[in-house]
Amino acid sequence: MKCRGMALLTGLVLMAAISLLALTAAGGMSLQRQQAANHEDKARATERSGLASSHALAWLLSRQDSERQAGCIRDCLLPDGVLGPGEVPEQAAFETAAWWRSNATSAGAHPLSGERLGFAALAGDDALWLLEEVHYETLPEPELDGTASGVGYYRILARGKGRNLRSVSVSEAIVARPWGGVYEPASYPPDRPSAAFCGQFEPSLPCGMLAWRERR
Repeated sequence: MKCRGMALLTGLVLMAAISLLALTAAGGMSLQRQQAANHEDKARATERSGLASSHALAWLLSRQDSERQAGCIRDCLLPDGVLGPGEVPEQAAFETAAWWRSNATSAGAHPLSGERLGFAALAGDDALWLLEEVHYETLPEPELDGTASGVGYYRILARGKGRNLRSVSVSEAIVARPWGGVYEPASYPPDRPSAAFCGQFEPSLPCGMLAWRERR
């Protein structure tokens, strides 16, 4: 009887140990699945942020010279959708979703008309952008007609959102855009890389994305 009791006790201990191992393994698998889902959602938010940034740059490159006050350095008349120096808060990356919806432009809609651009799966606040002119530099009098007369430098803040409300990615980019001269404005929404627009100017002129970082 004593042997049978010991065997039963040993069996129960083994079963408890196996059950504990099974529960630990299941918990680990659940945690791994949650981590993978969070990583995927963060990647989705980052992708949407990149989409918003590309739309902001395309909007800038699609503007006509007549939309920006010629040769103006400060307090200038700027194209619609382009803010003046200091109009975007320094810590805009950490503003609330409601603030972004009120102040930014959706990559899924035209900045002026609000018309949807064909992104059926893109919600209005999934990809948002802000575009700010931070500096304008006039160029020396060109030796040849048709060359650029100045270069503007701009800051793009782009916000992308994942499925989870906490999955947010905000990037900041510094871009340059020549003004004046003879060139063909880019199309909006974008249908080709910004290099196609920049290739119309002298190679020595700053044009396109100069710097990028993730703010959030």
